[in-house]
Amino acid sequence: MPRAGPERDPSVDPRYDAAGWNLIASVLRWRRTLPHRHPSLVDLGMGRGRDSIYFARRGFRVVGYERSPLGLRRAEVRAARYSIPLRAVRADLRTLRLAGSYDVVFSSTALNHLPRRIRARRFAHFQDHTVPGGIHAVNAFVRPPPGGTPPETGVNGTPFSRHELAGYYAGWELLEHREFTFDCASPGRPHRHTVDVVVARKPR
Repeated sequence: MPRAGPERDPSVDPRYDAAGWNLIASVLRWRRTLPHRHPSLVDLGMGRGRDSIYFARRGFRVVGYERSPLGLRRAEVRAARYSIPLRAVRADLRTLRLAGSYDVVFSSTALNHLPRRIRARRFAHFQDHTVPGGIHAVNAFVRPPPGGTPPETGVNGTPFSRHELAGYYAGWELLEHREFTFDCASPGRPHRHTVDVVVARKPR
């Protein structure tokens, strides 16, 4: 699916109006409220690094985790091309143990690869490694409303139940919560995805 990147400004390119840029816009909207002037950000499931590089070019201190060696190599090549300081680390989100705490925890559609049985524990771990007053900006593919197009499985992981994502943020301030559906033609078969978006702030 299209994701926001440094090559073009997604605000003027409709190809980037899907999940990646939609979530980036939320982070930028709340940036001034973050605890630190130069906020730290962890990208969980960074893919080829487009979102991570976008943030790094705008002053965020970014570390990205990705389990695909190919994705990491592409991210490193992109970062080098733009002389962007980007720490890219190979890791599996199912077992990743974060060492530091971050102003922003960001993840675009990668959380679908977490099996249901470990999701609550994984969200709790990511929340433990968020600074007080920091935010999570995350999204996930969800089961569509009745009559909607069934989500893809396999490559996109397991869909969340509707409103499941927000349920992991009890006790946090829910800054944004929305659901939207967009058209997709990958891998060559037109279909639709329904995505749930949550932006939440950790209590100070």
